[in-house]
Amino acid sequence: MSLEPNILFEVTEIANNIQKDLLDKIESIPDKQIITPTIPIAIYLQESENLAAWAMDDLDQLSKVGINITHIEDLKERIEACRLLQTEWMNIKSCTSDAKIKWQKDSEAGYALHKEILHDFNFAFRNDKNLTGIVKRIKLSHGYASLVQNLATFAQIGENNKELLEQIHFNFNKLEQALHLSETLFYVRNGYRSSKDKKHKQKVLRDKSYTYLKLLLDEIRLSGKYVFSNNKERLQGYKVNYFIQKRASQKE
Repeated sequence: MSLEPNILFEVTEIANNIQKDLLDKIESIPDKQIITPTIPIAIYLQESENLAAWAMDDLDQLSKVGINITHIEDLKERIEACRLLQTEWMNIKSCTSDAKIKWQKDSEAGYALHKEILHDFNFAFRNDKNLTGIVKRIKLSHGYASLVQNLATFAQIGENNKELLEQIHFNFNKLEQALHLSETLFYVRNGYRSSKDKKHKQKVLRDKSYTYLKLLLDEIRLSGKYVFSNNKERLQGYKVNYFIQKRASQKE
């Protein structure tokens, strides 16, 4: 059985565009050392680019405290890596949302059909002790795995007991629907779980790239604040505008 196109999780390997040594450094950051972003990534990346351009004009002064062109070039590479990994994470996040919608829609249909067939079987098999016992056990089962299994079981039980079902004018198309939904739900559920796992892993990698960027950005920012502590005009470029604007809006 093939999956429907909207639940295929084909994610562009954007990370392949990042130099291997840089990606290795990002991945090597221990999970415990990950810094959680406190600024929307898009805004943070823009501010990082602004600071890189600002610092370029101050290299003569910044070099006195150890900041040189190599740091700026390194910063630009880290910015680009973070941007690429953010894009890939957003792609996976979108796939996960689509998969969740697909799963919810199909599982609702599955539960509705499950309830309907169970109602039919309960009446059709009421005088058969063995079949009644099977129906009771199915009633007691819960969860997604049970739903998938029960739908397939309904199809098998129905095919083996057509005479009893014909007596209540049972719609045998329900058995085909049950089998189809059982197979669909199995693959959709696995796809959804897979997408959630990819989403988590990519989120961790994105956060590591943010952490790696922030470590260097903070060093350049602090150096700029030190060098230009008495120069309000140049000092302005080393401040975090996001927080400045946020505080200003809160006072309004």
